[in-house]
Amino acid sequence: MFREILLGAVFLCAGFSAAFADDGHVCHLTPDEKIANAKLSFDDFDQKGTTSSTWRGLMKADCPGRAAEAADDYLVNGPMLTPDQKSDVLFHEAQALAIMGDNAQASRLVSAAIPPDRGMHGDLDWTTYLTGTWAFLVKDRATLDAASSKMAAEPGDSNRIDAAVLRGLQACFDKDYDTAYNDCRPK
Repeated sequence: MFREILLGAVFLCAGFSAAFADDGHVCHLTPDEKIANAKLSFDDFDQKGTTSSTWRGLMKADCPGRAAEAADDYLVNGPMLTPDQKSDVLFHEAQALAIMGDNAQASRLVSAAIPPDRGMHGDLDWTTYLTGTWAFLVKDRATLDAASSKMAAEPGDSNRIDAAVLRGLQACFDKDYDTAYNDCRPK
């Protein structure tokens, strides 16, 4: 416990948010990298991760705290995003927080990522996928089961892939998000 308090104090004194601290990893996101991120297109920042300081680049480096920080900063300082793009960035920030074990904050961001019209995301049943993920984070088994069943019945490869993610969350409902998301989906 003392170690966590000390690390939190060090991060706060160094000008970093303790909420975005990456335990045990050397991770950085400088002010200059945030400025560079803000100039990137949505696709380059969120989908491709064209630099190591993007959300995707930081996640690949096992730096979910800095990835969440990068996503948060991109939402505020980056280019104007479409509602679908904003939903993606919010969800990816939520994933980073969930991987860090902050299910409460992650669940709030997932709920904020749900489209107001509860519509599709291209051919992806995005609302159902987000609802299932939210249900896992708040430990609502009935809602997760319903979302997983609905997602499994949807056509298309994207829906099939996300249905497998929801089945993994079901299979490891009592585990943390990182384990359930990465290790428990059907092969």
